[in-house]
Amino acid sequence: MKKTLIKLLVIGTLGLVSSSELAGQTSPYTFGSLGLMKSKGFVQHDLMGGISSNMISANDYSMVNPASLSHIEHTNLQTGSFLSFIDQQSATKRNNNRDGDFGYFSLGLPLSVKKKVGFGASLNRFTALDYSIPGSGIENGESVTNLFAGKGGLSQFTTSFGGQLVDGLSFGVGASFIFGSIEEIVEKQFPESQDVFSVRNTSATFYSGVKYNFGVQYSRQFKKGRQVVVGGHFSPSVSLETSQTQLVQTYNYQGEFFVDTLVERADVSAAQEIPTQFGGSLSYGKKEVWSLGLEYNVAQWSSIIPRGNDNMYFDQTSIAVGGFWQVKEEMNSQHSSKAEKFADYLKVSRIYYGFRTESLYTGVVNKKVDQMVFTLGVGLPLTRTYSIEGEKSRLTSRINIGLEYTVRGNTDPGMIQENILGIKFGLTLTDKWFIKRKYQ
Repeated sequence: MKKTLIKLLVIGTLGLVSSSELAGQTSPYTFGSLGLMKSKGFVQHDLMGGISSNMISANDYSMVNPASLSHIEHTNLQTGSFLSFIDQQSATKRNNNRDGDFGYFSLGLPLSVKKKVGFGASLNRFTALDYSIPGSGIENGESVTNLFAGKGGLSQFTTSFGGQLVDGLSFGVGASFIFGSIEEIVEKQFPESQDVFSVRNTSATFYSGVKYNFGVQYSRQFKKGRQVVVGGHFSPSVSLETSQTQLVQTYNYQGEFFVDTLVERADVSAAQEIPTQFGGSLSYGKKEVWSLGLEYNVAQWSSIIPRGNDNMYFDQTSIAVGGFWQVKEEMNSQHSSKAEKFADYLKVSRIYYGFRTESLYTGVVNKKVDQMVFTLGVGLPLTRTYSIEGEKSRLTSRINIGLEYTVRGNTDPGMIQENILGIKFGLTLTDKWFIKRKYQ
């Protein structure tokens, strides 16, 4: 089983690398912003509509709520990626595209199962920006094409600790180093003129800073394994340090050679605010068998002053409902026939489902952009048994695969509706490290 897990990890990593090389527009709605906010959950959480703040499991945890680390009992490796097929349509035009990207890589370690203390480290996208918006017209009797393009985004590396304060109540804290860059190009092209030079304005902005995150969870156990979990998280606003370079050049469109440099600047310092973010969740279910939850999140972007050329910012809010379901908790190992084993395998495979409605912080001029997300997926178990000094225990890893269908924006004048079918692939790999034996 260990060899199988290693192979799956390698395959998943190669999949992430190959998908990140795909060229595609993330969204024209990333224009005039820091990019679309990316999910902070793992694939299995995304497939539940984005619910993760109330995650309590021995084999899973949440990057959103560090308090969840207090419940992990095994070493946990998580990785994931996605591939999206995008249909963009306005009132007059239609375009098809695709997009792929690295999702995350995360490690969770139980520092003390007895005292319920855990540690987590993760690397994931914070925002993603990728757009190309052309426009044509006439200027001084010459045909002109105005092109706006941008690419880049922010990533974050997070370390977190979570521990149980009293029975049923856990607290966690995390620190994220945010870094990344965004390159934007504004061009005025004269494709039909040999006398008028085209102009290209290229700017690159580099970001860095530290953001903190706090989380709390409370769980109450009932008869027959039923439980209620309440989770909450809070991240105060932070000011990122930025530096910017700018290069403005003229060039001959037909000959594609540069003529002159009009502006060249480097290390222009400024600051970029990331707003306060908070959220809460509530779920009810049977531990490791089924769960139904509700989550609400807010990022107060309307309090942030946009960058010089950015659109107006709005508060980003989301409401999600979703969960998972499986027939029973553990596989019956007493059956010997393949048919019986396969039937048991299906009984411990999970079905993920969810729905989320969300308003984005970025928009078009003064118009807010909304989106709806529908999710459905499966979690296929990889179960193995290990023995320590004669005592057998069971470990369950999962391959998480699913679909995410997003409807973003609309076809009103000046707007674009994006219908996005996303394929998500994630690995939750569980193992037992640092085993302390009674007898050497």
